[in-house]
Amino acid sequence: MSSLGTRHPSDEQLLHFADGEMTTPQSEAIRGHLKACWQCRNELEEIERTISDCVRYRKVVLDTCLPPPPAPWFDIYPRLAGMDESERRQRLLSRVLRPLAAVWSNPRRWVPAAATVVLIVVVVQQFRQAPSVQAAELLRKAVAAAESRPRTPRRIRIRTRTQHLTRVVGVSGTPVKAETAADSMAALESLFQAAHYNWDDPLSAKSYAEWRDRLSEKRDEVTLEADHYQLRTTTDSGDLVEATLRLSSQDLHTVASTLQFRNREWVEISELPDAPAPSQHASSKEGAAAALRTHPARSDQPSEVPTLAATPGEELAVVAVLHRLGADLGDPVEITRSGGEVLVSGTGIGLERQQEIREELRTMPRVTVRLSSEPSAASPGLEGRSPSRISVGPGTGRLQKEIEKHLGGRAAFEQFADGVFEMADAFMSRAYALRRLAQRFPPDIEAQMTSEQKQTLDRLRREHAGALLENVTGIEGHIRSALDTTLDGTQQVNPSGPWQDETEQLFVEARHAETMLVALLGVSVDEVQPAELPAQVAACLAQLRKRAENYQRLTIAR
Repeated sequence: MSSLGTRHPSDEQLLHFADGEMTTPQSEAIRGHLKACWQCRNELEEIERTISDCVRYRKVVLDTCLPPPPAPWFDIYPRLAGMDESERRQRLLSRVLRPLAAVWSNPRRWVPAAATVVLIVVVVQQFRQAPSVQAAELLRKAVAAAESRPRTPRRIRIRTRTQHLTRVVGVSGTPVKAETAADSMAALESLFQAAHYNWDDPLSAKSYAEWRDRLSEKRDEVTLEADHYQLRTTTDSGDLVEATLRLSSQDLHTVASTLQFRNREWVEISELPDAPAPSQHASSKEGAAAALRTHPARSDQPSEVPTLAATPGEELAVVAVLHRLGADLGDPVEITRSGGEVLVSGTGIGLERQQEIREELRTMPRVTVRLSSEPSAASPGLEGRSPSRISVGPGTGRLQKEIEKHLGGRAAFEQFADGVFEMADAFMSRAYALRRLAQRFPPDIEAQMTSEQKQTLDRLRREHAGALLENVTGIEGHIRSALDTTLDGTQQVNPSGPWQDETEQLFVEARHAETMLVALLGVSVDEVQPAELPAQVAACLAQLRKRAENYQRLTIAR
């Protein structure tokens, strides 16, 4: 008998059901059982008849024959409640005052304790202020070091969500603007001014310190990495909610900065190397080219420095973050490498889910997130898959009737089928995730990865393969119990070739198993089911289980 079968409720449960004293889930479960069980319905009718006889007896016999009471009872409950409340307050007050009086009468006990509490508060406050003190001291030293160096023009690159700009900051902080970026820079300048951040010299410790000093409430974090300090300040006030400044650990020279604004706009600023000066012996043609490199570009000659293309390792890092969030198992999120960035896009995603993804990816400098809660026109699932889960069909075929009889009724069958389809949806989500990994990182791309990146890719595959095997094994056990079959006509599975090819084979067999389960349990009204379908379903699931076991061994062996 399947574990999904139902039991007859006891007489006590039926009595509680008739009185309406059961919780909603229990009441719904008994109501569903009564629809398919004549015995329990008959017992419930007898209970209801007995209750009706008792009510009729009290109304017809007792109410008419017994004399009325001589006087109404005196209600003593309000007075008792008042007495209890008064006594409770007195006891509470005495319990509070008694230890206080004992402590106050013995100063040797409470003075050391009070001194300890004050000391703990002072220490905690110092620890809380330690990052802020460290950040202020680091900025002070960086500003002093910058002022001690000669001021020379600097080339900086500004990168936002939609544009890349190059600026030359002058000796006295007066910027030289490129003609091609006039409109874009005007929009950025207004954004900086609204946040009270110095636009004339945005990549400097002084500008960062001036913005930080204006904040009434802030949280600082200072970290030391291999060759630089990183200072991060967050706040809940103003248009600029987070800023990060990177300083060289050798001379406290400002290297880069990242700004996060309240409207979810972000700006990355980095210093570019100085362009080489033209040689005195260079030809006029070379001199003209050097002049173009040192002066702002014209409208038909952009001055951007070529950006390195995003690497498969950076894409894999994004995939690992989304996997940790579970966003690679059904969320309509796409990852693409576009030029010098990894683009994470998707539509029809809830606002809370968007915030969660953005928060996890915000520390990756070359990752752009474009998510929307508005669904697309067709609203397709990943790889064209429908986002809706499979459900039991309205029809009742011959095989369904046999399974219903084996499980104990239509309600038990629907509960069983819903559980099977839920596990099928789970293992198909894993199969799609594995297939996307194989398509993103074919053998030639995987060969370019470092050993650490390959270990990350193997870990993702192992986790997906293990979950897929667990769901397939669970479905197989449920189906064998319901169909009462032990047929196992599987073929030998011998993995050959790279794991990417084996992933495609696993995906094909998973799709086939899903189709067979729908044919068995989700039959339509006019569909004819062949007699050998149960044996085919059992054999298909056994074949998929062996394929998943071999795939998991192949993954572990790597």
